[in-house]
Amino acid sequence: MDRWIRGVRTCPLRDACDLGAALPPGVVISVAWRLDGAGRIIGGMLPRGHPQGGPQGKRVLHGEGVWAAEMFPRDREITTELDLVEPGSAARPARLVVHGPERDIVGYVDQPWLPADRLARLTTGMRRDARQIRIRAAGRIWWIRATKVFGVRVSRDHGVDVYRTRGLHAVFSAEADHLDVSVVLLTLASIPSSTYAPILGF
Repeated sequence: MDRWIRGVRTCPLRDACDLGAALPPGVVISVAWRLDGAGRIIGGMLPRGHPQGGPQGKRVLHGEGVWAAEMFPRDREITTELDLVEPGSAARPARLVVHGPERDIVGYVDQPWLPADRLARLTTGMRRDARQIRIRAAGRIWWIRATKVFGVRVSRDHGVDVYRTRGLHAVFSAEADHLDVSVVLLTLASIPSSTYAPILGF
């Protein structure tokens, strides 16, 4: 599987409590970032059948200075051939868990405005508004949107921008905290970019 490093700039983060969290043995790494002020972070997967992967497999986020996190598929298994998680509908979302310093934070990932009808997906479903990804956790709501041709923007709650791309780099805003960083990076590493940006096609 391809592996690459993306630079991500951010505001300074306080020390995370899981700096020494061990990477699960046998994890397949698919993406890596170097986060200013936090260090190296990886996104990968544990396929179905892995001792720590659960019955369907899962996506994982680990790294220096971030809270470890996991995403679980709703309707299908994660394998080496199908290693990403579809966001799901509002009624059947994918589930994520962020391991905070005091408790685990459970959240959900869906596409509430994507039409369920297959024909509608080929018409109104191609609009960017319909392709937005929603993430809900700890009383917050994040929206992932495609911007311009290849850009990505993530806003939280009432229009607070926490992440956006700038050319080959990405930037977290000063408002972003540990939960923002873990939720955003886990989701971007775990779902197909074509779910929110069909022009990318992968």
